[in-house]
Amino acid sequence: MRAKRIWTIQSLLTCFIWNGVLVGVFFYMALQILAGLHLWVNPFLGTGGENLPQELQASLANMNNFLNQIQTYLAPVLFGIGGLATLVLWLFVLFQGRGLANRFHREASAAVSEQTPLKEEKPRKPAAEAPAEPQYVQASPQAAVQMLAVLQREGRLIDFLEEDLSQYEDAQIGAAVRNIHQGCKQALTEYVELNPIFKEEEGSQVSVPEGFDSKAVRLTGNVVGDPPFSGTLRHRGWRVAKVKLPQPTTEQKKDWVLAPAEVEV
Repeated sequence: MRAKRIWTIQSLLTCFIWNGVLVGVFFYMALQILAGLHLWVNPFLGTGGENLPQELQASLANMNNFLNQIQTYLAPVLFGIGGLATLVLWLFVLFQGRGLANRFHREASAAVSEQTPLKEEKPRKPAAEAPAEPQYVQASPQAAVQMLAVLQREGRLIDFLEEDLSQYEDAQIGAAVRNIHQGCKQALTEYVELNPIFKEEEGSQVSVPEGFDSKAVRLTGNVVGDPPFSGTLRHRGWRVAKVKLPQPTTEQKKDWVLAPAEVEV
């Protein structure tokens, strides 16, 4: 970029100087020619031309006026043409020089690339094969459907969850929840054995040891650093110790029925 700027300035100065010298030489020669013509015409315009015919005297007077007009407009016309010629010449030299410079640069780059030995490409290591995605075996929903059926039968949990509660008062909802709570708790006690993860009461201070099971204990609040941690127990957590659902005689594949519809006839 800097080389192009230097070439632009240098070419402009060169064209301006040489064209200026050439225009100056032409201007000086034109002035000398006009002065010589005046010296030839002026003797006939005064008393020295009285013996000349009238037509010749008029022609000499017109020539003198023409020479005076040429001398008046010579400088602006000649220097204007010289300036325009300087601009055209400068643009021609500028673009020709840039074209030659670009061609020389391409040829030099090609010569350097031919002389530079190619680096031996290192054999690429084969891409590591992506680990195979684990294949998950879909467990049978038989046990989950059985548990929902038990909760529906003992506490009518599905009916409660599917009911639109917006049309009931809080007192009515509270009375219904009491019965649902009693029936669902009885079902869990009969078929599922639950143990709390922490035996301490909620709100007490507990310690989370190093290497704790992140699936069994979830840390909340400002967790910074490494275990062990000490904090307030907000929920004891639950762990299933044993499930005592009755073993079905045959496994149902579709059309699961949680509770049969009742029709009074």
